[in-house]
Amino acid sequence: MALFKSTGTFLARTARTFGSDEITIIHHPGQDDEERIEIEAHVQATHAFFEVDAPVYEGDELLLPDPRGGTRTVYVTKVEINKAGGGMSSSMSHIDATFSDRAPRPRASAANAGQVVHGNAIIVSGSHVNIALGNGTINQNNAVTEGYEDLAKAVKAALELLDHSPGIDEDERTAAHDSAAQVLNEIVKPEPDKGTVKRSLALMRGVLQSAAQSGAAAAAGGLVAQLFI
Repeated sequence: MALFKSTGTFLARTARTFGSDEITIIHHPGQDDEERIEIEAHVQATHAFFEVDAPVYEGDELLLPDPRGGTRTVYVTKVEINKAGGGMSSSMSHIDATFSDRAPRPRASAANAGQVVHGNAIIVSGSHVNIALGNGTINQNNAVTEGYEDLAKAVKAALELLDHSPGIDEDERTAAHDSAAQVLNEIVKPEPDKGTVKRSLALMRGVLQSAAQSGAAAAAGGLVAQLFI
């Protein structure tokens, strides 16, 4: 069983007042590729609150502590990714997962299930990508095409650097997010269009060079070298 360590600070603030629990997320329950992850969450009657980068998806099962003893199994029916923007503190970013005691009916494809997103969100978890720009809906459990996994991680790292680098023009930052979404949307396809990927990566490298000039030279330079195919 894997233990998930987040870089977020939402639960550190929330737990001081409302408390938190160690729970287990089960991806693909009952299947050959079932995966279990131990993670911290603030749990209420029908909601569990996680850090914004937590790998929780619609269709997952959650094992929650039962105050009567043992654990109980619930089923995630909806995931909302609330990403703080504007003047809000990044510590307000979090995931709100709604769950039910009733097992969901089988569906033809989980890839068609949506997540509601408030603010731009690009989440790379293992070999899966979730993407949305603006107040949009993202498809979950989009597997990255084999051979592009490292690129997906580099794109995520580049966005995190740009989001935390002072002095970056806001239009450039937005353009980088748009280009990253184009890259990630392409590399989850069975046969990604390399021309589309290369054009989008070129724009991201340009914005990273601005980050290098604003004081993040070493980190930006290393990521520039990774944004190629």
